[in-house]
Amino acid sequence: MAKVQQVAIVGVVLAALSFCGVWFVQKYFGIEAHGLAMRLWPPATADQVAQRQLHSAASWFSLDCGHVRQGENSTDAIACTQDALRTGRRFYVAFDWVENDSKGTTGLVANSKGLYEVDTLEFRYESIGGPTVDVSGNIADCQKFPIHTISHRGDRVLTCLLTDEEGPGGPIL
Repeated sequence: MAKVQQVAIVGVVLAALSFCGVWFVQKYFGIEAHGLAMRLWPPATADQVAQRQLHSAASWFSLDCGHVRQGENSTDAIACTQDALRTGRRFYVAFDWVENDSKGTTGLVANSKGLYEVDTLEFRYESIGGPTVDVSGNIADCQKFPIHTISHRGDRVLTCLLTDEEGPGGPIL
């Protein structure tokens, strides 16, 4: 019985110290508990979510055709992807994009089940508790063959769908 009382006392003391610690940090440093947790354990970025989704959709021994950051030359990644599509090899490739208030990654994955597009979006905004980041991801079956597009900033990417905003493009093969 004495052991149970000791565990209970230690639990109460730890809870009281935690409460006092949160109160102290909030009072004297102006950091709310939510803001502190966001600084200590930041949410996954769009890049991290995209890499996780690409690797989970790609099978073992898939060809890594690269991760093209915004503004980088994508010629090698596009050539690698074209070659993998021609030969029927499994692969994955990713292209970053950045806008005014958001950034993301568009990737293509080919595995034994088909061809997929992986899209992630990271949207940052200010809230009462400090900066907030929303990250979302989506894996979609490519209904059409991937096409080569040029963004309004001059970046060359591969995507399953061509929108009017992305400019002219054509089949990559």
